[in-house]
Amino acid sequence: WSWTVGRSWLITALSASVTLILGAVLGALPALLAGSWQDPQTRDQTWVLIGFAAVSLLAAVTALMLYRKRRWVLRQNGTAYIVQEQAALWDGQDEKPFLDSAGRYFARVIRVPGPGRLGRSWDWPLGADAARWDGKVTDLAHSFLALALDDNQDTPNGMFMWAWWAVAAAFGMRVTAAHRDLVLDVWQRPSHGRAGHIEPFTRQQRPHQFGYADPVPLAELLPESALREFTWTAELRTTHLVPAASPPAADRISVLLLRLGHERWGPLPHVHTEPRPAPALQLNINDAAGLPPGKSPDVTIHELRCLPPQNGRFPWEAVPSLVAASADWIERKANELAGDTLLLGTTMLPETALGLGITAGQVHRTGWPENLWPLVYHRDTDALVVPRLNLGTAALRDPDGK
Repeated sequence: WSWTVGRSWLITALSASVTLILGAVLGALPALLAGSWQDPQTRDQTWVLIGFAAVSLLAAVTALMLYRKRRWVLRQNGTAYIVQEQAALWDGQDEKPFLDSAGRYFARVIRVPGPGRLGRSWDWPLGADAARWDGKVTDLAHSFLALALDDNQDTPNGMFMWAWWAVAAAFGMRVTAAHRDLVLDVWQRPSHGRAGHIEPFTRQQRPHQFGYADPVPLAELLPESALREFTWTAELRTTHLVPAASPPAADRISVLLLRLGHERWGPLPHVHTEPRPAPALQLNINDAAGLPPGKSPDVTIHELRCLPPQNGRFPWEAVPSLVAASADWIERKANELAGDTLLLGTTMLPETALGLGITAGQVHRTGWPENLWPLVYHRDTDALVVPRLNLGTAALRDPDGK
C-alpha cells in the first residue's frame, strides 16, 4: 500500500465524485417520488439512480479504505528528520524537489537545527577551523536528540542526511550511544557525488536499520563483489594546521581505507580491471586534529576493497552487508595495529557512513578502536584533511573532543 502515499489526489477525486453523485441523486429524488411506478420512465429513472447510488457507495468505500491505508503507511514511515549539513565547498545538490515531496510520504517532516548561528547549518571548513568539528557534531547530535525524544515514541525515526561522510559517521555513533533505545531508520537520499547520480523513489524503497541484526553476508548477496585486502606504503608529508600534540610519538601512523567503489582516493588512482604496477605513493595530509607524529616517515595504507557489480552501483539492499563487513574489518585491523595512530579513509555511499557510525555506537561493539581519525578530501588543495573529529570510543567519554 505504499503507492497510496503518493496518490492523495485519488482520494480527493473519489471524495469529490461521491459528493457530485449524491448531489445528483438527491436532486432527482423528489421528481422520482412524485412519479408513478407504473410509468416506464419512472422505473428507468429509478434504476439509473440506484446505479448511481451504488457507484457512489463503492467510491466512498474505496476512498475511505485508501485514506486509512495511507494513514497506516505514513504511520509506518513515521517522522522524517532532515539533516542538511552540506559543506561550503560542495557543488549544489539540488535536493529541494526531493524535500518538497517528502511530506507526502511521512507523518511528520522535521528539519534538525544545525550547529551554525541561529540553528543554521555550519560550513564544515577544511582549514584551521576543522579543529572545531568535534564540538559542532556534538551540538548537532544534541539538537536531534532533543527533537527525537519529544516526538511520538511509537513511530519510527527516519533519517535523511546531507553531510561529510565523517560527520555522518560521528553523528550516528554519538546519538546511538547516547540513547540506547533509539532506533534509526536510514533512508536513501538523492546523491550527485563522485559515486554517480542516485535518484531514489521513497515510496518504492524501505529504510535500513543498522547494528540490531546480522545482515545477509556480502559473499552470499553479491558473490561477484568479493572483499579483497591490499597494503600500500607511502611517504607521509604532514602540514600542521594546529600545533601537534605533546604526547610521545606513536609506533607509526596507519591508514584504514574502506574503498567501496572504483573511485580514486588520495594517492591511489582509480581502480582498473587490468593489473597495473604499484606507483610510488606520497600521502599529503593537512592535520587539524593535532595528531602525535609517528616514529617512521612512511605510512602504511591498509585497504579493504569491494567493487560494485557490473552496472557500477551497489544495490540499496546491499548497504547493511557492506556496513557489517566494514565494521568487522575495522575492529580486526585495530586489534592488529594496536599502538598505531589510526586514520580512516573512505569511498562509499552517504548512507553507508551513517550506518557505520550507528553500528559502532552499539553497546555490543566492544572491539571498536579508542581513537580513529577521519581523512576528508579537500578538492581545492588536492590533499586529505584530518579534522578534529574522533570516530573512536574515546569521543563517547569526551564528546567535545577536548
